[in-house]
Amino acid sequence: TSRQVLDFINWVQAQDFYENTTIVLSGDHTTMDIDFCNEIDTLYSRGIYNVFINSLVEPIKEKNRRFSTMDMYPSTLSSLGIKFDGGYLGLGCDLFSGNETLIEKYGIDTVNQEFGKKSNFYNENVLY
Repeated sequence: TSRQVLDFINWVQAQDFYENTTIVLSGDHTTMDIDFCNEIDTLYSRGIYNVFINSLVEPIKEKNRRFSTMDMYPSTLSSLGIKFDGGYLGLGCDLFSGNETLIEKYGIDTVNQEFGKKSNFYNENVLY
């Protein structure tokens, strides 16, 4: 799969429209290959691969952000040059901004705990 993604990215980069194209790769899990990480220290914290290629904006902090998929929404819009006030949309933080994500501000345990709580509004208006 990674070779197919690379081939696609290389193809897009060779096209006339690439100059006006932003590519967003957003992973959803670490490797599922059982043997792939056998030689990696068990204390190493594995992460999910995400990248913005040919973004129209530069991040204030490029690496080692603690974020969730909620943050990809405002970040994707920002990478396309779309401007919005405050650096937040919904519960997501624009990763190109200097703002803290919910996970950076409160920690993953607190965020998970809060999302695990019952919501009458959600149950009555969103669930069918």
